[in-house]
Amino acid sequence: MSRSLSLSAILALAVLASLSLMAAPAKSEPPQGTPQDTAQGRQLAELFTSQGCSSCPPAEALFARLAQDPDLVTIEWHVDYWDQLRYGGSRWQDPFSSPDFTARQRAYNKALRGTASVYTPQAILGGKAEFVGSRAGDMKAARARAAAPSLRLATCPGSLSVSGEGRGDVYFVRLLTQHETNVRGGENKGRQLKGRNVALGMEKLGQYSGTPDNYALPVLKPGESCALFVQAPGHGAILGAAYCPAYP
Repeated sequence: MSRSLSLSAILALAVLASLSLMAAPAKSEPPQGTPQDTAQGRQLAELFTSQGCSSCPPAEALFARLAQDPDLVTIEWHVDYWDQLRYGGSRWQDPFSSPDFTARQRAYNKALRGTASVYTPQAILGGKAEFVGSRAGDMKAARARAAAPSLRLATCPGSLSVSGEGRGDVYFVRLLTQHETNVRGGENKGRQLKGRNVALGMEKLGQYSGTPDNYALPVLKPGESCALFVQAPGHGAILGAAYCPAYP
């Protein structure tokens, strides 16, 4: 009889265990299209540089290291005013230079320094602090002083969601994640220059008015990534920044 009771007890325990497993909530994968890469508190670090500038490689090396920092989004903007300068009888046309990037730098200098004069390498952090782009100590100090961005940017393939307090313009920047260029003229003649997150072009996606909103992202070409940011009008503060999904 005791054997019969023991068997009954075992069967009862087995049934209870089965019911317990059935009651446990099942883990599920997030549905397709759910934002996966959410960034709040990321600062945007911008470098204005040129392959024709002999002072710029150290700044580009610093930004290559900063590109690995999970608290930053970095962009290299290659300006075009070095393209016409001769050094040692030769000049170098930077393949990534653009007058649009030069215009962005001039606008920053008007806002931050009260002048349209420009120099390279120049770093801008958060749209508010400017300094020589190769000075790691100045970058560290600027980051320590910077206020946390107020907006949350969440990305999923083909879409950007923005939420939080603030108003500004929403920008999409095509990036070449890495590059190596053998320079054949100008101040850096004979050098191989490397860079990270080199800007290829910038598009305005729209405006953020302070209420949660979504923005469609342009299609990327093979080898490209992108950076996204919201900036207060008049080349003001960067209110939030993120990379596209699956970066780098």
